[in-house]
Amino acid sequence: MWEAVQEVQFSDLLDQITWKWTANGLYSSKSAYDIQFLGSYCTFDARALWKTKAEGTHRFFAWLLVQEKIQTADNLLLKGIQCDPMCCLCDQDLESASHLCLHCCFAQQVCFLVHAWSQGLISLPAPDVTVQDWWNLSLQAANAADKGSVAALLIYSAWNIWNERNMCIFQGISQEPQRILGLTKQEMAIREQACEPRGHILIL
Repeated sequence: MWEAVQEVQFSDLLDQITWKWTANGLYSSKSAYDIQFLGSYCTFDARALWKTKAEGTHRFFAWLLVQEKIQTADNLLLKGIQCDPMCCLCDQDLESASHLCLHCCFAQQVCFLVHAWSQGLISLPAPDVTVQDWWNLSLQAANAADKGSVAALLIYSAWNIWNERNMCIFQGISQEPQRILGLTKQEMAIREQACEPRGHILIL
């Protein structure tokens, strides 16, 4: 305790109460009302997710992923399920949805490959960006014509990284990032052939 308080600095100023839920630090009944619903509704572009021309299982996975509710180690531990907390793809950091799909060195290699293959259609995730911000920023940067392809690329890339993680844990199988790119390209080609009009097929 003594060591903990050594960094505390006192002043002659009067104590102030700051309300953290407003930008100016002042309490308002509106902010108190709003925080009651914090986390009870989505703050991301869910309509673009559900309108994406992709399989239902992929869209449902993405719905959980953007909310960081997929069964990664951090969520399993919160439920009392014992598991290895480390990311099995890099063994360098604790596994979470954002780490697994965005910040793991394996995921970053996949993102770079998809970024290059799609000619920059999707951007590389910034350090420490959350999955929700990554989804929103990626779609906001896309023009109307490319928005569907961007959403599909994000979903398929994350889906294949998730499957790679599961294969590594349950089957002891590991693949190179180029293989994940190949699977993503295959799914995108099938999607484009099935859903898009001729002449607008993204096969690079």
